[in-house]
Amino acid sequence: MDDGTSQYYFTASMDSGKTLHSLLKAIQFQESAVFCAMSEGLKLTVEEGKCVQASAYVPADNFTEYHVRDDVDVIFKISIAVLTECLNIFGASEESSLKMYYRSEGSPLLLVLQPQSVHTVMTDCEIATQTADCLLELRDEDATEVAKLVLKASAFLGLLADLERSCDVMELHLSPDHPNVSIVTYGMQDRSCIEVPKSSDMMQSFSCEQPVTLKYQLPHIRLIMKALAISSKVVLRCSSNGLLLLQLKLEKDEQRQMFSEFHIVPLLDDY
Repeated sequence: MDDGTSQYYFTASMDSGKTLHSLLKAIQFQESAVFCAMSEGLKLTVEEGKCVQASAYVPADNFTEYHVRDDVDVIFKISIAVLTECLNIFGASEESSLKMYYRSEGSPLLLVLQPQSVHTVMTDCEIATQTADCLLELRDEDATEVAKLVLKASAFLGLLADLERSCDVMELHLSPDHPNVSIVTYGMQDRSCIEVPKSSDMMQSFSCEQPVTLKYQLPHIRLIMKALAISSKVVLRCSSNGLLLLQLKLEKDEQRQMFSEFHIVPLLDDY
């Protein structure tokens, strides 16, 4: 950023964009995302209809340089498909440094990437931006948390992979009594049930004072599987209004954690 940062709304750089690429791929189930640069870091959000909202968070201290002007709102819509493709422009096996520039409202997002193995090669990409759409406000200040689970991500991923793919509805039963967690899936002809006691190796902590039953579209739950594959643990929170919040922390220890977050709306026939 040797040409100064005052002329830009937003500038950032990091030694490797590989982890950022993996994080964004994990939430890439729509073409576009809302890109928001805040003083505390980056947030990119995608939505599936009015049922699922997924965000990727990259705290500012994951960057070697990070600057956001405090007198403007840096928020715009961008193709997450193009962004992830640009971040991987030198291939999955190549570590590349990354610089990002955003000059002003309506300007493209400029990426400058340089492979670490070849210092004489550099590429820059300009990605068009648009005015950001309004995002769903899913948090309800009046709703209370009725259950919280902390699970090993790899084990939870294996559990979801074992669920029958022909099923389209998942019913989640949580209780302070054994077996604590029951996952029932329903399809046209199939019904299956998996039970997970709080003593399971999958479970790192379990909090639930009253029995609760929640029902979701299974395809919506499956949207978290790519994020689970690159995460170390997942925090599952259930609200009294049925909203399911899943927070997934990346397997990355040397800096403040990047993480993804999924809000999933329950089936309307129960709420």
